[in-house]
Amino acid sequence: MAQPAKPDFRAALAAHKPLYMAWLGLGSPLGVEIAGEAGWHAVMIDQQHGAGGPTELGACLTAAKAAGVPAMVRVASLDFGLIGRALDAGAQGVMVPMLETAEDAARLVRAVKYPPPGHRSFGPYRAKFLIEGDYFAAANGWTIACGQIETAEALENIDAICATPGLDMICLGPNDLAIALSHGQDRSIRSPQMLAAIERVRAAAAARGVVSGIFANDQDFASQMAAAGWQAISIGSDTGWLASMARQMLPR
Repeated sequence: MAQPAKPDFRAALAAHKPLYMAWLGLGSPLGVEIAGEAGWHAVMIDQQHGAGGPTELGACLTAAKAAGVPAMVRVASLDFGLIGRALDAGAQGVMVPMLETAEDAARLVRAVKYPPPGHRSFGPYRAKFLIEGDYFAAANGWTIACGQIETAEALENIDAICATPGLDMICLGPNDLAIALSHGQDRSIRSPQMLAAIERVRAAAAARGVVSGIFANDQDFASQMAAAGWQAISIGSDTGWLASMARQMLPR
């Protein structure tokens, strides 16, 4: 009996233009399965602004495999231990918030990749079940090093960041970037300044063959970003979805 194909972010990206990635912060494996059943192409498990720790992370990654969706994990910081833990547990990709320089990007690559390009420690206790054959031999081409672009410094350095060897993906966080560029005076992600910054980041990624991802607050903004050529798009998060539906379900 043929076995189902194992989830693969790159294969999903090739099949879906754009790829829609569910942003999940509740730490719920059931939430991961619900997102997969609903038709989301991939999931991003948020361990920066989300609930849960290593136990919940392992359960969510197991649920992602069961649901047949590739999984990325946003760790709390650019930390070798956190990155390695997420990868060993079965994350295909790791997203690091507040990446600001090419040096940050190079450090991220070193944490995600095995030698020679990186310094990742070997111990894929669960990740080895997600790749056919030898995990070590395939891991550097399979794993995804993703940095979040959220600050004015990151925007200034975007060309150098995207030129970093081994960096696979960037994800623009428009809410934090809007706050940073306006010095806390304007949270609008649709201002002319923000739209120009968003396009600058997308173009830099495209020029270097780096996958471009973006967080969209709503469906209208997501549609605008899809039309602009962003490759991976998240629309809100599970906490926001739940809050919105909880309000809608109350009798008026």
